[in-house]
Amino acid sequence: MRRILLALFLCSLAAPALADRVSQIDAPSGVTVDFVKCSRNPNRCMNEAAKYCDGSYQVIDSESHSGTLVSDVFAGGVTWYSMTFLCGRSDGKLPEFPFRGAKGEPPSTLIPPQISTICTVLGKGRSCRSQ
Repeated sequence: MRRILLALFLCSLAAPALADRVSQIDAPSGVTVDFVKCSRNPNRCMNEAAKYCDGSYQVIDSESHSGTLVSDVFAGGVTWYSMTFLCGRSDGKLPEFPFRGAKGEPPSTLIPPQISTICTVLGKGRSCRSQ
């Protein structure tokens, strides 16, 4: 049992480092673009892109979403960042990493149409009130 727990712990430490690897995507236009995904810090994605391109790169798209410590398959308390880029000449525009994905909003079928709900998010907390 100890060995299994130790193996799971070591895998969880190695997983975020493996996620920083760059992969290639064949775009519909025929151009091959590059993609990187990293957890906790968007700078890791930008640094990995600069290292991969050996200098400048053009940001095509970027986003962030929630995931777990080990992966981003399920929503969780860790923010994951991803960026699509093209090596070469850049316009100098930084990625914005807008949040996409599940935001924890209640399904609309649970709220009657005549009631509106206002939610306030502060840090990791959220408070809602109905009107």
